[in-house]
Amino acid sequence: MASTIGGAPLEHAAQVVESKQQADRKFPVISELLHASSSSEYEGAIPAEWQVVTKQRAVALPDALFEQYDLLECRCFMGLFPEIGRAWITVDHRLFLWNYEDETDFYSFEGQEQIIVSVALVKPRSGVFVEAVTHVLVVATPLEVFLLGVGHRAGARGGEVTLYATQISVAADGVAMTCITGAHDGRVFMGGNDGGLYEFEYRASDGWLTKRARKVNLTASVASYFVPTFLAGRRDTPALAMAVDDARRLLYVLLQDASIRVYWLGAQGDEFVLVHHHRTVGSAAALLCPQFNEGSEAAPFEIASLHVIPLSESRTLGLVAVTGGGSRLYFSTVQRAQRFYDNAARATADRPEVFEVVHVRLAPDAQPGAATRAALMPRALRVHAAFYGGGTALMAHAWSEDHDAVVGAAPACAQILGRVARQPRASLVELAAAPRVEGRTWAIAELSSGARALNDLATVSATPTRTFAVLTNAGVTVLEQQRPVDMLRALIGQPAVADAQLREFIAAYGLDETCAMCFTLLCADDAAQHSGGMHVLGAARRVLFELGGVPHFAEAPAFPTAATADATGSERIELSGRHNGLAQYLARVLQPIWARAAISAATNDGTRVRVAIATPELVEVQDRLRRLQRFVGSNQRFVPDQLNQMPVQPANSTRPPADATRCWQAESTSLGALYELLVHAVEAISFLCLLADFNLPAISAAMPAEQRQILADITFGRLVCGERAACKELILALIGSQLRQNVSIDSLSDVLSKRCSSLFSVADVALYKALEALHVAGETGEGAETAELARDALALLTGIAGSLSVGQLRDVCASFEALGQHSAVATLALACAKQSDPTDSALSFWGDGAPAGDARETVYRKRMDCYRCVLNMLDKRGASAFEPRVLQQLPRDDALFQFVLFDWLLEHGQSAQLFHMHEPLVEQYLLVEPRTPEKGDMLWHFYVHAAQYGKAALVQRELACSRDMELSLPQRIEFLSLAISNAKVAVDMVRGRGSHGPRMAPELSIEEEVDELGALLRDTEDQLEIAQVQLDIQQQLRSRGGHETPARALDERLYTVTELYDKFAEPLRLWDAVLLIFKASNHDDRAMVEEIWNAIVRTVLDDEHRTGLMAVSSKVSQLGRRLYPSAAAFPLDLLVTILLDLAHERPTEYTPGFVADTLLQSRVPHYAAFEALRNIYKRVDMANTVAREIAALTTMWIDARGGTGDSQDMPVMDVDAALSLYIVNATLGNNVELKAELQRVQDRLRQIY
Repeated sequence: MASTIGGAPLEHAAQVVESKQQADRKFPVISELLHASSSSEYEGAIPAEWQVVTKQRAVALPDALFEQYDLLECRCFMGLFPEIGRAWITVDHRLFLWNYEDETDFYSFEGQEQIIVSVALVKPRSGVFVEAVTHVLVVATPLEVFLLGVGHRAGARGGEVTLYATQISVAADGVAMTCITGAHDGRVFMGGNDGGLYEFEYRASDGWLTKRARKVNLTASVASYFVPTFLAGRRDTPALAMAVDDARRLLYVLLQDASIRVYWLGAQGDEFVLVHHHRTVGSAAALLCPQFNEGSEAAPFEIASLHVIPLSESRTLGLVAVTGGGSRLYFSTVQRAQRFYDNAARATADRPEVFEVVHVRLAPDAQPGAATRAALMPRALRVHAAFYGGGTALMAHAWSEDHDAVVGAAPACAQILGRVARQPRASLVELAAAPRVEGRTWAIAELSSGARALNDLATVSATPTRTFAVLTNAGVTVLEQQRPVDMLRALIGQPAVADAQLREFIAAYGLDETCAMCFTLLCADDAAQHSGGMHVLGAARRVLFELGGVPHFAEAPAFPTAATADATGSERIELSGRHNGLAQYLARVLQPIWARAAISAATNDGTRVRVAIATPELVEVQDRLRRLQRFVGSNQRFVPDQLNQMPVQPANSTRPPADATRCWQAESTSLGALYELLVHAVEAISFLCLLADFNLPAISAAMPAEQRQILADITFGRLVCGERAACKELILALIGSQLRQNVSIDSLSDVLSKRCSSLFSVADVALYKALEALHVAGETGEGAETAELARDALALLTGIAGSLSVGQLRDVCASFEALGQHSAVATLALACAKQSDPTDSALSFWGDGAPAGDARETVYRKRMDCYRCVLNMLDKRGASAFEPRVLQQLPRDDALFQFVLFDWLLEHGQSAQLFHMHEPLVEQYLLVEPRTPEKGDMLWHFYVHAAQYGKAALVQRELACSRDMELSLPQRIEFLSLAISNAKVAVDMVRGRGSHGPRMAPELSIEEEVDELGALLRDTEDQLEIAQVQLDIQQQLRSRGGHETPARALDERLYTVTELYDKFAEPLRLWDAVLLIFKASNHDDRAMVEEIWNAIVRTVLDDEHRTGLMAVSSKVSQLGRRLYPSAAAFPLDLLVTILLDLAHERPTEYTPGFVADTLLQSRVPHYAAFEALRNIYKRVDMANTVAREIAALTTMWIDARGGTGDSQDMPVMDVDAALSLYIVNATLGNNVELKAELQRVQDRLRQIY
């Protein structure tokens, strides 16, 4: 559904509701789906394991009936009377009425001795029986046909049934009646085994020349009465079944040769005329559908049953014949030219001109490879009993000797709607199922009553609405037709349902319809919710909120047309399935009353009006609306906020977050409009019920004629959305009628304000009384009476403060100021602010930084206007307003007002007052956005003042790391240093005082808080190290000159090591900084580090102002003091190698100890320097130099120790062994000078150790 929000919210919501109702009304009627000559498309149910027809329960025949069956001598018949909740069974001459709801309850009739051959339940003729007789039971035997009165009182478990003897009977003359049926006006038709059709005529009493009852042969000619029976010749074919179409005044008769006769009963229902006899039904079906192959010499074509299609379902199709092979043949009595559009055909009871087969619906098994047949149905059906009604077909097929399969088929509404959206005319697609029942099926009947919509998606009932009884010789099996909502309930009711199954269901029925089904389940009555279980409700809630989708911009079509383009040229927003499901469900709940007249004229002259909708109907709709209202009101998750983490845009969306915000704002606006419509509809129903209780016709008699004319025929939709003024007039008339009767209106006002708050409020009365009291107080002058009147006015106004407009509030506050009631100004203004925003959304809006375009902004502005009244009063008081006494008298329970007051104090240079105000609110005020350096500085001082050093450290670090505050890099480093100091103090305080002193996180244990502070300290120290690198880079850039822009950029924020490397150090070849970055990040890139050190050394050597190796030693040691012991930035083996290579490269500048001294100046310990040099000794070209360096290192170490025997930082034994090795190698190499030097050092070492 696209968002096209415009105009008033209620108007928008009404348009949404009406569009949804219109979409439901567009579902094709059955004749439009059967526009072709034949069809055969079936689909399995979604989910696949759930069927469109399922078994609810099975009720076995009582043992007593089985015992009677054992006494059978001749014949046994059985059938169903769903009108009275009974099954009938005949055993020879005995008739039993079995209450299958009560299971064991049955009634027996044995008042005659003849074998019963047929039984039927018909409507009684008017004026013949007493009111207690609701039906007539027609019982036929070979000798007579007689009537029994049936009194049925509805109730639980089948209700009560009473039989009455009527003494009304006619002779059967040896004709066994094979079928009996009745019309709604009481006419009774019978088909005899002699081929004749008879009518059982009866009246209340005998006439002068006529009997009370008689049997009339409707098909016999006049001559037949005078011809003897043995000369009558061939008899007509007997009838198998009959069906009456009361609306069209037709009787359909199925004969044993599979032909069908059509009799017209006359416009008044008192005639009997044969108008058509279709003798070639099978051939006509084969012409329409070549795949129809029923009927052969071995197995003749058979029709199992006839079923009338009422006018409410189709104006052009009148009859369905179910064949023995499970096909359905649709007949029409409307001319072909009028059949093209069902709605164009006239609904008349005229004599039909045609009767022909117009469509063949093949059986579910007739398709090769059909999914519904696999492991479910046999290749060919053998139907012996069937039912059809409301688009649903049930056919009993002989599955085995002991079991039948009831093949069910019903329209697949989701698939049909999908096709309607894609093409002008859609064909019928059905879901099929075949549950098995025990025994041989005798009859199938529908138990549920009421209107049956073809579109089973358009439902608001959480319980199955259609149930069927299948009567077999084993008992009654009750079947339920599963609507999509029932399938969803079964799917999510499983212990574990996979998301793939849910998404398959959503793909089949659409996200909008699935969400509407979830609302149906979640807003069901208590009984339905209890039967479904809490698991189903929880799963439905999950589907709604987790899979309900998000609003998004509609994808633009590849070739836009005028139909797809928005009128404004802007992009269309597709609202979420959750929103559209809510709108769909709301529209369906309101559909029974929305377009109906809510109030209409009660008299012909229009002098009175009445409520036009019955109260039970209104209450039923209102109950559903209230459950929906409760659900929506208790689930504030339809628009994302900080409390729930619903996605704000689809996962694959490439649009910026601002677009998602626009979409959610559109959805929020539309949901708000729908909720407003929901509330108004509930109140409108309460108002109508109230008017009905208070006798609206009598009340309206005193209203002006113009008002009555406006109210006459006003629809419920207009009453909800438009005619508010007319409702006000009705309320005034109602109150006036109560006053004229000297009845207090307090109770009426209470009822109106509670149930119809949008129509009536007592706020206006309270405001009027309060203003009157203030006016009297102003005229009275000063004194106790004035104060008392002001208190009374304040009490009245405080109760209705939320309903005051800003202008009214200003006027009232001005009146209080004029009376010197300054505290009353603050009390009333803050009450108005609080009542205008009971959920404190303005406070959260302020806490979020007052984002532009937010829906909470309107409430926020209203509260700001209320606070301005208080601040204006304080401004008028001058310097006295800053006195602690005055400030402390102001209400302190409104946090947002306190923040506004703090702003006001800062604007007037009274920041010192904040430290004496309400501490938690001051802290919250300083924490809220927008954060400024001034507020941040005040905040950490506030924490230090409160001895909360941990929080002060957090604020200082936040200031240092901020990006939107103008701070220099040295200031940021200073804040980091302060944060480290405060964090250390906080650690010491927590360890020392424990839980007795101020703490950063009281909810944590002492150890946990110490760990938190320790982590803060470590992170800040790491940040400080990186910041110092950043400062080095800045200083280098400024020392070079020409790099002021990047130098200034380093002031704007603290950069990460990666950013410092990528943006500054590497592009500008700041090698010292690169090494510092490597150390800080512990980045190990040996080749890069070697290249950088070589570049640093060559830069030093190339500088003519520096002195060779001495300068190199100075540079290396300078960096080493900052880099060591980082193996990533200052690898000793690499540095030793580079320095040794330089010694070989510049022998004239080299002096022994150059490398060792450089390492020691870099603060490398003696032992580490020794290990690094010893590892290089393996290189032959450097062996002698390394030996000299180790000798020099050893000498330096001995001198540093002052000749003592302390050997903590030098492995003496390893050094001695190394010197011995080097002496041997020098001897072998005939290097006398080196040997002497090494021996001298070794001797000195051994003298000490």
